[in-house]
Amino acid sequence: MQKGHVLIVDDESSISATLEGILADEGYEVSKADNGIQALEMVKSFPPDLILLDIWMPGMDGIEVLKAVKEFQSDLEVIIMSGHGSIDTAVRATKLGAFDFIEKPLSLESLLSTINHALAQQRLVRENLELKKELIRKHEIIGESPAIVELRRQIKSSLDSNKNILITGENGTGKELIGRLIHSETSRRKKPFIKVNCATISEATLESQLFGFEDQNSQIGNIYKMGKFELAEGGTLFLDEVDKININTQKNIMEVLESKKMIRVVGKRVIPIEFRLIAASNKDLSEEVKLGNFDPDFYQLLSEIAIFSPPLRERKDDIPLLANYFMKEFCEEYGKKTKEIDDEAMAALTGFNWPGNVKELKNIIERLVITVPLTKVSYNDIPAGIKGENKETLNYRFEGYSSIDEAHTAWEKEFISHYLKKNEWDLGKTSQAISMGRRVLERRIKALGITMGKAKSPDRKRQRTLKTSVVLCGQGLHSGLKTGLILIPQPPNSGIKFGNISTGETIPALLDYVESTEFATSLKRGKNQAKTVEHIMAVLHTYRINNLLIKISDEVPIMDGSAKDFCELIEDSGIQEQDDHIEEIVIDNVYSVGDISNHGKYISIEPAPEFSVNYIMDYPKPIGHQEFRFVLKNEEDFKKKIAPARTFCFLKDVEALEKKGFISGGRLNNAILLDEEKVLNTELRFPDEFARHKILDIIGDFYLLGKPVRGKITARLSGHSDNIALLSKIKKLC
Repeated sequence: MQKGHVLIVDDESSISATLEGILADEGYEVSKADNGIQALEMVKSFPPDLILLDIWMPGMDGIEVLKAVKEFQSDLEVIIMSGHGSIDTAVRATKLGAFDFIEKPLSLESLLSTINHALAQQRLVRENLELKKELIRKHEIIGESPAIVELRRQIKSSLDSNKNILITGENGTGKELIGRLIHSETSRRKKPFIKVNCATISEATLESQLFGFEDQNSQIGNIYKMGKFELAEGGTLFLDEVDKININTQKNIMEVLESKKMIRVVGKRVIPIEFRLIAASNKDLSEEVKLGNFDPDFYQLLSEIAIFSPPLRERKDDIPLLANYFMKEFCEEYGKKTKEIDDEAMAALTGFNWPGNVKELKNIIERLVITVPLTKVSYNDIPAGIKGENKETLNYRFEGYSSIDEAHTAWEKEFISHYLKKNEWDLGKTSQAISMGRRVLERRIKALGITMGKAKSPDRKRQRTLKTSVVLCGQGLHSGLKTGLILIPQPPNSGIKFGNISTGETIPALLDYVESTEFATSLKRGKNQAKTVEHIMAVLHTYRINNLLIKISDEVPIMDGSAKDFCELIEDSGIQEQDDHIEEIVIDNVYSVGDISNHGKYISIEPAPEFSVNYIMDYPKPIGHQEFRFVLKNEEDFKKKIAPARTFCFLKDVEALEKKGFISGGRLNNAILLDEEKVLNTELRFPDEFARHKILDIIGDFYLLGKPVRGKITARLSGHSDNIALLSKIKKLC
């Protein structure tokens, strides 16, 4: 059984032939192209699953091929090969969507591993897309109200036609999903569905986005970018918020629709095109025509078939069907037992007007699935802004009780249940919150028939990686030269690893591989090094990222001496929860390094319910005495209080630092520079910025145990060497 179809694009025939033989022996179907134009033609006529792409080729180079491939088929994985690589090239390729960047001469083991990872990631993405398409095809139009019956009729009548469609309706009524459903039910379903949100693209760039761009006079050859019209060839083009398009562009689009031909911006060649146009708007376009905001001829062309998506308030009979469907869907997605919405809670949902329509209802149901621990959703679980005091709810609540005693019992059950949930089912905290003795509370829980939920274990959480690869450029602390890093998601139980961008060799981010700790924490394995890892490790510790490959040259960029850029990088990618779990390291005793009794240099850790660091420092002027305590509660707190704190050094130490290989690039703008009296080169971000930065270093160093830590750290005048010494003492707990 073949593992997948790989296209090799390289102008060196000997390399192509060697790769072809290796991959064919491994069970892959292999195609070859010796230039970019030929590769693009093959991608369009016989799309592969993965491309091995040489970056340096005559004519259209690898970067331009990569751009064109990703615009044509975004889920096609591309691995860049280069014999003259640099961090700049690797960063650029990754930003454009390359899965990875590997150096020639190629390591067979590394190459096959990278291909396997790329195809596994692609299969996951495609499976998710297929599941979404299946949901759209079978389940999207839910309801039996007259308004939905009419909507289904309109959709069905549009399927046997190629006429343009205009879908109107309020935000959240599912206009895009109607468009996707129509696409999936026609002969165009195997062709692309290309969406353009006209509200998010400026007038200056919208035409180049739609028509594409071409420059035949470039010194490096023919440069072109395919527009959305070409990408939608044979399929469907969905223009969302079409009312945001200016009238001049409306006329140009109209000309394309009527002639079925187009010319790229700055281009000359006439290109035939064919697609079905579906447009959507939350405005009445006939009124926009009257106001002079919309071209009347364009409106007539768009509305050859008109479909109206009704607001949820006009089909309230469908709310129970929708709510139960979304409840089942999200329970399956989050791996929870199916929850039931009781009659009183459903009455509250039905009585609400839902200004955000189906989208808002779906979001509320998802929140209930996540936050309600029991298998029944009650009225008390419904957000206050939703349940309000609508007529349906009041009627149900009043008529449901036959006596004042019955009503009081029901209220007491809701009241106690509310505080139990609020305090995560902790009886001690709940009894304090409602001023009721614990034994009395236990009796009332039993008498009222309250089913106790279970709080999640704080020391066993799901593993995490990033959603997608991201890149960052900066300067090295050691060399002062431009460097960068690429963060690549990894499967569960991979751990954090630093990889050399040239050789592909990796170093686990673990205590056993620490080499240098005097001014920064560095790792070494064989000839491979990863310098100044503490700031990125602090961010990964805080965001609980457990599985990640960090590709660098040999040092992590120092940026401005803080960790704030690394926080933004993680958030740009997004975090992916994984199926496997990881346990925290729970400190069971007091461990210390240094002289605690005489207020000397020391660091200690002791048992505590959370991870915290209290740092004390007494330095000469201009630092003086500083003390700061930080409790690691969440990422936002870390971003505000710790991540912005920067590296610092005294001017008198610069010469010694240079001898040790630090700041040897001659740049001191990535550290706070001090003399005996003042800060020389910047304004401080916090009065106690130096103590905060020491906490940043400790959070990073402590993640070299490979797991999050729970314990209280107290430190005075300590540095990286002391941190590592303490880690060595508590390593046995891992």
